[in-house]
Amino acid sequence: MIAVICLFWQKGEFGSMAEIAPLKGIVYNQEKTGNLDRLVAPPYDVVTPDEQTAYHRSHQYNALHIDLGARSTKDKSSSEWHERAAILFNRWLADGVLIRHQKPAVYYTELDFSDPNTGERKTRRGFICLLRLEEFGSESRIKPHERTFSAHKAERLHHLELVQAHLSQIFTVFPDEKRQAQTILEAGLRGRPLFDFTDQERQNHRLWPVWERDVIRALAEFMQSRTVYIADGHHRYETALNYRRLKAEQGFHINSTSPLNYLMVYLCPISDPGLTILPAHRVINRSLNMSRQDFETAIEKYFEVKTFSFQMVEERAARQAFLRRLQAEGRTGNVLGLYTNLTRTYYLLKKRPGGGGGTALDLWPAPLKKLDTVVLYGLVFQETLGLTDDDLDDPTRIAYISKVN
Repeated sequence: MIAVICLFWQKGEFGSMAEIAPLKGIVYNQEKTGNLDRLVAPPYDVVTPDEQTAYHRSHQYNALHIDLGARSTKDKSSSEWHERAAILFNRWLADGVLIRHQKPAVYYTELDFSDPNTGERKTRRGFICLLRLEEFGSESRIKPHERTFSAHKAERLHHLELVQAHLSQIFTVFPDEKRQAQTILEAGLRGRPLFDFTDQERQNHRLWPVWERDVIRALAEFMQSRTVYIADGHHRYETALNYRRLKAEQGFHINSTSPLNYLMVYLCPISDPGLTILPAHRVINRSLNMSRQDFETAIEKYFEVKTFSFQMVEERAARQAFLRRLQAEGRTGNVLGLYTNLTRTYYLLKKRPGGGGGTALDLWPAPLKKLDTVVLYGLVFQETLGLTDDDLDDPTRIAYISKVN
């Protein structure tokens, strides 16, 4: 959820430090806006059109007015709302709806929520700061796990050019088994949180700015040795890289401490008890150009396959059995669930040990080859179904959904 908004051009005072840096956050002025419960919203790319309308109607200062603005029938292009978002963002700043902190800080956060799988109430802890951008590669300490769409990155780049602000944090995780980052940050917490509110999804948010230079410096030193994994926000991360390239092409001088080298992120330890990452399901649109027999022969080359076939009256029972097995076997290795229009069957795919050599998986760094999403793209989409790079870059061909009936 969006709780802190940071100007793209605003950098902290510790820009020379590697990896992370504090920021002078731009935040809602509650004296003008009131409670934040109707001002925050999820990241732009998970919001449905109906939800977008609801968030816009919830409050005139809801963050989605600038992060995912409404289109007009009078617009001459699909991105004309970007211009309105930039005007609105600057108006909020001028009117004091948004205020800039005068000192650089790292923002410690706590989120109370109900696990949608179990109903258990959990608390996730993390912090918001700037992260130094790195090009992806074997030597990079920032690791992706998703492919991205060129069209989405072009839209975000145009939006960033006009608004010149990071309006939401990308979600990243890092190893910290001893919870050292939290211990460091807790030494800098003072008094009541700056924000403490419950949003429209009954999630409680608390946020403290940590100003102390010694605490920030200790955190930066600790994070220098950490590898950071992008959990959500690949398009926004790559857009920040593209924006830096664009500015270099336009003649901007980009030295080591330039704000163009940084992106606002939320960092959460992988071992945090409240970290719950839910699946984003992939849906391939348009028919597959193969028979059931060809598909099953191809998929068995890389996976041990279990099938859960059904007729209409048996579908619910077959689906429940399939999901139970998927959950149980998914704890021990790469296990995928698949359904196609070729047959009335759920497929449980367990990657064969050592399988995938000499395939599209070889294009990924070794640590990422173990991720289910990478296995899905490399061995199912590319090797089995024969999807091309153009297919994988076409958002009308592959859709993402977070909920299934």
